[in-house]
Amino acid sequence: MSKKDSDIKLKYQDMSLNFSTPEKYILSIRISPDGFSFSILDGLKSKFVGFHSFTFGTADSSIKLCKEIDFIYENNKWLQGDFRKVFVLIETPKSTLIPEPLFEASEKELYLKFNHTINSYEQIVVDFLKNVDAYNVFAIPDCLKYRIQKYYKRYKIVHYSTPLIESLLINNKNINLDKTVFLNMREKNMDIVILKDQRLRYFNSFHYQSKEDILYYLLFVLEQLGYNPEEVEVKLIGNIKKVSEEYDLLFQYIRNISFEERTGVFAYSYVFDKVASHFNYTLFNVNICEL
Repeated sequence: MSKKDSDIKLKYQDMSLNFSTPEKYILSIRISPDGFSFSILDGLKSKFVGFHSFTFGTADSSIKLCKEIDFIYENNKWLQGDFRKVFVLIETPKSTLIPEPLFEASEKELYLKFNHTINSYEQIVVDFLKNVDAYNVFAIPDCLKYRIQKYYKRYKIVHYSTPLIESLLINNKNINLDKTVFLNMREKNMDIVILKDQRLRYFNSFHYQSKEDILYYLLFVLEQLGYNPEEVEVKLIGNIKKVSEEYDLLFQYIRNISFEERTGVFAYSYVFDKVASHFNYTLFNVNICEL
């Protein structure tokens, strides 16, 4: 497929967005094997003013992924601007959470190798979840780390699950979540997050092929943790619509379903009025983790 503007899946952009002054903005980027997206926050107004999403099928190797990213940057030169701050969210299954008391920086590779195969062309990266008191250890390709360093002076690389978990804790502070389960939907992957007493009780990710897989994994986790599907509330996040086969199937077994709202800490341009509030949750919430 030729690379044209048709590769841009979604584009929301406020008229006030001025690409000649990148130092005003905070750029948050999501990189995954199936796509690249970013949000733009006006740091002076604490207001989101832009969102772009690119799709490139599935990059089944790090070389292909980095080539796709090269194309996006070459054709969106302003992305290379000197932004006030840049967050880079990496979607990779090669990650693990380590409680802070058990963490030793010198052992980070060993932690990850316990559950995953680490290739010679991958680097180990660590970020800290201060509201969980744990470290997120994950792997990224060398070529990807090189490109981030090449394009940005001030950047922070985080695993996508870090802002997901942290923002849910922050946004739901002092709320009783004893019977609440958060389900974050991604492309062929899903995350289940359960909080209890203002702490993380459970987090896990699952790869799915069908809507039946989604239901199976959710019901399996509920059963293992002693939750009654008739009593629990499932709050949906990410790429799932209310008018969809996935939602209809979930509703057959779990009647109390709702969608997580955007954080009220930031303002949002009028261009987001038609965008479901639970879409791209991590991109719009990574900034709150730094407040």
